[in-house]
Amino acid sequence: MNILFENIETLGRNYQGISIEEQECRQHLQGAVMDNLQDREEWQDSLDRLRTLRDETGFEASDGLLADIQALENEDIQVQQFRVGEAYAEVILEQEFTCRFHWNENRDARNPKGNKTGADIVGFIEVDGQVLFLFGEVKTSSETANRPPQVMTGSKGIESQLRDLYNDRRKRQVLISYLQNKMRHFPSQHQFRTDFEASQRAYYSSDNYHLIGVLIRDVEHDERDVSLSYGRLRNHVLEPNGIKLLAMYLPIPKEGWVQIINNRT
Repeated sequence: MNILFENIETLGRNYQGISIEEQECRQHLQGAVMDNLQDREEWQDSLDRLRTLRDETGFEASDGLLADIQALENEDIQVQQFRVGEAYAEVILEQEFTCRFHWNENRDARNPKGNKTGADIVGFIEVDGQVLFLFGEVKTSSETANRPPQVMTGSKGIESQLRDLYNDRRKRQVLISYLQNKMRHFPSQHQFRTDFEASQRAYYSSDNYHLIGVLIRDVEHDERDVSLSYGRLRNHVLEPNGIKLLAMYLPIPKEGWVQIINNRT
């Protein structure tokens, strides 16, 4: 990861532009990004369960069971480009920006090609040693005619969505309830519970939480992609709340992402 530009007012209020080298990008797509999209932990558990059933002494495996095992073993990732962008954003946020996502939201999807509801990013971030709720949005765009692109400034763009998250306390409460519900799936000593309890204390003691917007680009970098939006948002989202905009510049056109994930190129 290379930093192309940045404006760091504080650790909690800033914007950055980063680039990913091509080889590293391919490794991400075929590794952590694919694992995120596939939800590898759940996928492996499902496959192991079916294999155990198949190999159970005295159990006669049906054609359907064998077909499902084969389907899982040979499963391709079939998603839209924006979903790859969302998964990539989570990977980089976890690897480079002290963010944590303990629950893969793909487990909640009845339609794997559907949109997430509420917010694209729901998790935790650690800032100055304090763990906070993290809510945010991710957009993917190849547009060059406008800087920032429409996915930043349009009526359903990142700016508007982050303002809405800031203005609508009820929407934040739904997201917090979502995290609380998922936390119950984990043992008492798990990091998920620790992060949730710390974030909840910060939220209700000082109304402190963090908003983030991630813009995924497969074009040449331009600081205006996020700087102008950040200037407007920083004046709207007041302290102690954090606000970060991150532009990620990938060297591979978005049309090729899914093929690379499925090891075709």
